[in-house]
Amino acid sequence: MQARSRLSRASLQFEAVELLNIARSLLKLSYRELSEITGFQESVLCRYANGDLLPSPETALQIISKLEPILSLENVLKRLIKIYENYVDFGKIVTNSDILKLYARRVRSLFQEYNITKILTAATDGVPLAVSAALMLNADLAVAKQYRDVFEDDFYEATYIMESPPRKVTLYVPKSLLSKNDRVLIVDDIVRTGRTIGALIDICRQAEAQIVGISILIAFGTSWLRKISDINAKIDVVLYLQNYAI
Repeated sequence: MQARSRLSRASLQFEAVELLNIARSLLKLSYRELSEITGFQESVLCRYANGDLLPSPETALQIISKLEPILSLENVLKRLIKIYENYVDFGKIVTNSDILKLYARRVRSLFQEYNITKILTAATDGVPLAVSAALMLNADLAVAKQYRDVFEDDFYEATYIMESPPRKVTLYVPKSLLSKNDRVLIVDDIVRTGRTIGALIDICRQAEAQIVGISILIAFGTSWLRKISDINAKIDVVLYLQNYAI
């Protein structure tokens, strides 16, 4: 019990240091600006961020409480996404390690009580987010691909029509990766029509796995929600965008 308590305190201290470094790296905040936000001296914050000194658990809590609002993933995405006329450019979002850390924190806060055993996503853009979620929730990962893995014999598969360019897309998941005993969190980076999410739901149904959550980084509009209205699962969308093209 005492060891667990020490581990919790240490985790809190390292979390505060991580947020300080994310704020500096992602939002380009100076130590002066961080001092104004947190109320702690610049020199002390510098020592925390550089690893020369760890904040006490009490100080760590204060730092976290001050930084969490400005580092909310929704606010960060709004700040970083570039919009050119009717085009949204977020090419570097899902490859940014700080974004992935913030996403993992959000997943932990929303889904850690759901006893999730499997993270399911579609290749390829959703994979970085899914890996972050799997690591944070201590769950296994299953990736639906547009081809059959050569060393697997049996697959769940689902097909949908892609609009641009128009074509049929079939997703495959080896049956060895998904079972009726799994509690699944579906992860996707971008949702426009909901067709990919629908295919992943279909695959879960074939496996008789229980879908307990759906986590989406960016969604264009809300019309796609009608396609999954029969799913009894927690749905989290970090950022909704309206009337933009990808």
